[in-house]
Amino acid sequence: VLLREVQALTLRRGQYTTSRRTAAVPQLQCTGGTAGCSRVPEVVQCYNKGWDGYDVQWQCKADLENIYRFGQIEVSCEGYDYPDDPYILRGSCSLLFRLELTEEGERKVKNSGSFGSGYYQSRKDSSDSGAGAIVIIVLLVLAFGVYKLFLSNQQPPQSFGDSDGFTRPSWQSQQAPPPPGFKSSFT
Repeated sequence: VLLREVQALTLRRGQYTTSRRTAAVPQLQCTGGTAGCSRVPEVVQCYNKGWDGYDVQWQCKADLENIYRFGQIEVSCEGYDYPDDPYILRGSCSLLFRLELTEEGERKVKNSGSFGSGYYQSRKDSSDSGAGAIVIIVLLVLAFGVYKLFLSNQQPPQSFGDSDGFTRPSWQSQQAPPPPGFKSSFT
């Protein structure tokens, strides 16, 4: 069948395409969208609205609630002899589509706060912020540990007595001299 001459396609959920050169695929394939893929229609009809010199321009309709609409759509058919063959295998067409919320659907999601993919999106956001808080807390604990380990003076200054009875700062009793710029008042 010449693709340009196909006036209408009827695609059904759960049905697979006819295939000759490739594997069969579902006739209806939802790829996401603001409404998610939980409401894939039973039947979709796509109508040939003209030819743009490269491909057929399709308009697809289905029995959807007023809160849903088709977003991006792509009708894909298997070429009869080779991939870009203008003649297609009868029954080989499938529809890839995004299911979007209408303005009415977006208002319902905003008012209910837990609807379809909006619910999952808000749950994901809240878990991401919880994970972020945990990371910040862990980093603060590590910073405090580094501070306590290296920067705070945990032992009182010690002095060591020599056999002559004089006390010296602890750095003087060590083998090597202190590093340049070292002041004995800092520990």
